[in-house]
Amino acid sequence: MISLIIPTIHQVDLVQQCVTSFRATINDLPNEIIVVDDGSPLPVQQALSAWAAAEHIRLITRTSNGGFSKTVNEGIAASSGHYVLLANNDIIFQQMGWLSQMLHTMNASPDIGIVGARLLYPNQTIQHAGVFPSTRGYFDHRYRHQPANYPPALAIEDVNAVTGALMLIRKEVIHTIGLLSDLYFIAYEDVDYCYRAKKQGWRVVYCGAASAIHLEGYTRGTTRANKNRYWRHKELEARRLFWATWKGEHL
Repeated sequence: MISLIIPTIHQVDLVQQCVTSFRATINDLPNEIIVVDDGSPLPVQQALSAWAAAEHIRLITRTSNGGFSKTVNEGIAASSGHYVLLANNDIIFQQMGWLSQMLHTMNASPDIGIVGARLLYPNQTIQHAGVFPSTRGYFDHRYRHQPANYPPALAIEDVNAVTGALMLIRKEVIHTIGLLSDLYFIAYEDVDYCYRAKKQGWRVVYCGAASAIHLEGYTRGTTRANKNRYWRHKELEARRLFWATWKGEHL
């Protein structure tokens, strides 16, 4: 069984869209859906609660904003699947069988612990095809803005890391290395998790055969102009923590 965990804040429609598209494209694979709200105002949580009850979805509500890792970790702790699938609330699934492709990649070898997918902007250009360290001291996504069918992005291959916006994790990885580090409030927690897994001998694999739409930044913004100033500060803090932790490591 797959446990889908959707962390969210300040959103109802995006979560509903994500869940509806998930259910429509997974070909009846056994699953459970856990939505974790990270301290939204009461009206948002009440709207989510009414919808989740009607849709037989488990909703966990936090009383304050604790960040991505803490939110995801609450979902993981409540999950019972053999695999955990993290999906941002702004993911839209449009490819039939995408999850089967990710599971096929995962099960190609018992040492594959984390699998990512090809994420696309709504204009059908690439948003994510694996994560790599840039020369400017941060991480970026491979093949960003290339066409959706850009041949190198269709590969299935080992990578430095994959984004937590859509990440499939074998439960044994969680048993081995634990949960996401809540030292990261927002950003870099996904790369840190991939690095921790690789350090323990797990492989991180990008599956270009599976794709989804990612409405990048709909919740937290994409530029200094439209980002919450506090969240921007936390991103920079996470960046410093990551490099202080992993500088000099080659995984």
